[in-house]
Formats: sequence, C-alpha cells, structure tokens
Amino acid sequence: MSVVAFGKKHFELGIVLCLAAVLWLIGAENDVFESFHTYSRSHEDYELDEIVWAILCFGSAGLFYTLRYQLQKNREIKRRIRAEDELEWLSKHDSLTRLPNRRYLQKLMDGNCCETFTSKFKRFGLLSLDLNDFKKANDLLGHQAGDTVLKEISERIMNAKGVELAFRLGGDEFLAFTNIPSNTDPVVFAEEIAQQLVHPIEVDGTTQIVGVSVGLSILGEDADTLSDAIHFADLAMYSAKRSRTKRVARFEPEMLITNMERAQLEKDLLNAIANNEIKPFYQPLVELDTGEISGFEALARWNRKGHGFVPPTEFIRIAEEIGVITELSDHLLRVACLDAKKWPDTVSLSFNISPLQLSDPHLGLRILKLLNEVDFPPHRLELEITETALINELDTATEIIYQMHQLGIRISLDDFGTGYSNLSQLSHLDFNKIKIDRSFIDSFQTDEKRMTIVKSMLALGSSLGMETTAEGVETSNQLAALIELGCSRGQGYYLGTPASSEETLKLLKTPHSIGFTANA
Repeated sequence: MSVVAFGKKHFELGIVLCLAAVLWLIGAENDVFESFHTYSRSHEDYELDEIVWAILCFGSAGLFYTLRYQLQKNREIKRRIRAEDELEWLSKHDSLTRLPNRRYLQKLMDGNCCETFTSKFKRFGLLSLDLNDFKKANDLLGHQAGDTVLKEISERIMNAKGVELAFRLGGDEFLAFTNIPSNTDPVVFAEEIAQQLVHPIEVDGTTQIVGVSVGLSILGEDADTLSDAIHFADLAMYSAKRSRTKRVARFEPEMLITNMERAQLEKDLLNAIANNEIKPFYQPLVELDTGEISGFEALARWNRKGHGFVPPTEFIRIAEEIGVITELSDHLLRVACLDAKKWPDTVSLSFNISPLQLSDPHLGLRILKLLNEVDFPPHRLELEITETALINELDTATEIIYQMHQLGIRISLDDFGTGYSNLSQLSHLDFNKIKIDRSFIDSFQTDEKRMTIVKSMLALGSSLGMETTAEGVETSNQLAALIELGCSRGQGYYLGTPASSEETLKLLKTPHSIGFTANA
C-alpha cells in the first residue's frame, strides 16, 4: 500500500474516532461520564472502559497519521510544482546555451507582447543571426568543441550592447531583440554586434573564427507585427548570406519578391530533378597541336518551363543549399556516361565535382558503382575539382583523389589560379591536368602581368608533367597565342559551344580542325 493510500485510510478512520472522542467529552460535561463509569464498574465483564480507551487511542493515532499525511501531501505538491516549473523552463529554453528557444518566442508572440517592447525600447530592432560554415567547423573540431563555440557565441550575443533578449532557434540560428539608440544608424549598430561575434574563440588550444550573417528589421518601420518583423529579419539574413560581400543586411520590400521567386525556383528545381529535365550538354576539349577533339566537358543545362535556360551557377548553388546536389550530380553523370559510350573510345568525358560532394567520404564508391552499372571505362572519365573545394575539404579530397587514381580515373584541377592552391598541394595531390581559368585568358594578350602568370602556369604544368587546358578561348588571336606558348588543350566558344548529345554525335562525325566553331 502506498504512503498516500495508507495516510488516506487512517485519515478517514481518524476522523471517525475523533468524532467519537469529541462526543464522549461532550457527554462528560453532562455527567454522562460519571454514569458510564458507574455502569462499567458494575458490568466489568463488558470491558466498556477498555473499549472507550481503545477508541481514544485509535482516534489519537488517526489524528497523528492525518497530520503526517497532510505534511507528506504538501511536500509532494511542492515537489511536483518544482518539477513542473523546471519542465516548463526546459521546454522554453535551449539546454546547451540556456537561451530562450523557439517555443518561448512563440509564447511571446501569442501573448501580444509587441506593445510592451515598443513602449520599453527606443527602436525595437530584430536581428536574425546565422553562423557561417559552422557545420564544417563542428565536423572538424568535434561536437564537444562545437558546443563550446555555440555557448561562447550565445554569451557574446547576450552581452552585446543593446541586446535585451536573445533566442537560439536552431543549430546555429539565433534571434535577438535589440534596443537601438534613436541617434544610431541601425545597420552600423548591427555591424558592431556582428563584429563582436567574429572575434577568435579559443577551443582546446586552437583558435577558431566563426563568421556570421545578420539580418535586421525594425518593428514599426519595416513591419507592423512582431511575426512579420521576425520573418523580414530572416529574409534580410539570407540576403546577406547569399551576397558573400556584406555581413549585415536590412530588410527591403524587394526581398519579399526575391523570396517568393526563390521559393518557386526551388519547387521547380525539385520537380525538374524528379522528372529528369536537367540535361548534360557537352563542350569540346581540343588538342591545340593537332586540332582534334580529345574529350568533352559535361555541363548541366536546365530549360525551365516558361523561363528559358537557367544559369548553372544559379541552380547548382540552390541544389547545394537545399541538399539535392548529390542526386542531381549522380543523374547527370549517369546520363553523361551513357552518352559518352556512343563516342569513339579515344574521346574522354570530363565531369565537375561539386565542392559539397567532396565532404562525402563515400564519393569514390558511389562513382565506381555508377560506372559499373552503365559499363563505362574508368580511364575515359576525368573528374574536375576546384581549388576552393580543396581548401574546404583537403583531407577528404586527398583520400578521394587517391581512390580515383586507383580506379584509373584522371583528376583535373579546375579554375587554376583563382583559389589558394600552392606547389605543395599540386605535387602532393597528384593531378593529371590543370585548367587555367578564363579570367586569365580573357586579357592575357593585352595585360603583361596576366601574360606572365599564364606563362608561369604553363611552365609549372610542364615541369610537373601535367597537361594544361586553357578555358574561355573566344578568339583566333587567343588561340594563336596559346599555341605559341605551348598550351596542351583549349576550351571555349571559339573551339565549340556546349551542345546536346545528338549535336555532339554530329560534331564527332565532322572533321575538326583549329578554327572550327561548333554550331556556328
């Protein structure tokens, strides 16, 4: 029997016995006790006095247990209240940073707190904050170190001048209610807070710098309701993140249109991937000493219904952001391999690997499985990796490059000269080819510095035993200069424009020489 049930039983019994005792005492006041005493003495065999005594004892015991039960009940109620309060607090706060969470924010919004904040603050500003590349830092340092970074960032937000209340809404998403001084530029105010957040953080003996993108909206100026102000701050934050040039952005009405267009673009992109509407087109890679086509680079093309062709730089970036780049890349590579099987065996297929894909340690196994499924020879495949991808995922890229070489797949360093590669990486990672970025080819004939850089790149490739491909060959003069400098291969609209699979087959059946322009 539980303590509560036991106490309840004696509580009821105690009440009954106590009432009996009270009645007995009342009777004593009216000489009932004396009469009962005389009667009990004359009838000793009835043992009436023992019965009355037992009743009094049980009444006292019942009263004791009643009091004890009540005390235990009070303690239990207090404990439950504390537990409920703690659960309520935990449900409204982030367990790691101790900041209020999304549920707390929702309660504030449901409670119509706008007037309270508006009357308290000079200018009620909302800051939507998102850490840049935190996932990569978290994966590199480990989750414990990542938690340390998040706690430090949370403290900096709360301690920043002008911040009245801060929330952690998700992994690396934060929201701050700020009191902006009336004589202060809101963007400058937000910049000062952002600057405090990007100061180096010491984690396990290492120094980490975490970037931040900040969106700003002001209640009463940019939005009439708290809900709209938060939404607008989010839109501004995403605008800052996409710009890659500014850390803080204030909401502008045009962002609503941009957001709707972006949402529709994402929806159309998902449908296009599901319906295989994104196709690979192929641009020739020409051997400059012979004029022969030695390969084609597969380039993604999307003819969006009602809008025409969407620039690859736009939809590839969106595919990376919404997490469908692997699905898209696998589809394009499969189709490209099937198309390339129709080409002569001496013609290679060049395919770009997204920087995001290099974070996948199973990339090599996926490519090998795909090649086996379509029965495409690995030695005819050439994967292109950008310098930026190497910097972000050097360890994983090193392992993947090694795996590719083991399979017989060649590796080309794309956009050479635009990133942060150095001689050590070039020699250590064992590339087969380097591609000189079009930004150098565009004006190297009229810019002495760029001409010197192009010559140095060609000499470097030759000394390391790597073929060199010049991108963006657009004129006969550029072509002639590159041939004179000893460049191995060329690629650009002067040598051939990207074409569909059918047009590519027609091109391969046509004799090709320097100066030939595909689809002219």
